[in-house]
Amino acid sequence: MSQRYTLEEAITFYEQERYEEALEALKQHRKNMTAQYFLGMLFYEGFGVKKDEEEAKRWFKKSARQGSLDAEYMLLCCEGNTTSCCKA
Repeated sequence: MSQRYTLEEAITFYEQERYEEALEALKQHRKNMTAQYFLGMLFYEGFGVKKDEEEAKRWFKKSARQGSLDAEYMLLCCEGNTTSCCKA
């Protein structure tokens, strides 16, 4: 059985660019809107995983449905509906 992490630890892994650990830890909290947002970011940016915008959108939608404004913004970015997005 893998180690259990708090959501705070998962976010710290993300912030420290320890993306593989962040992925494992965030998946433990996959029903939490903040964890869903960060999972979306991993896939959107390709941090520790293969870049996958469809998978990112799936996580952003889950998070946005729970009220995450950050996730709603990232959904707009994915659709190209914002001028201030960091779209490459």
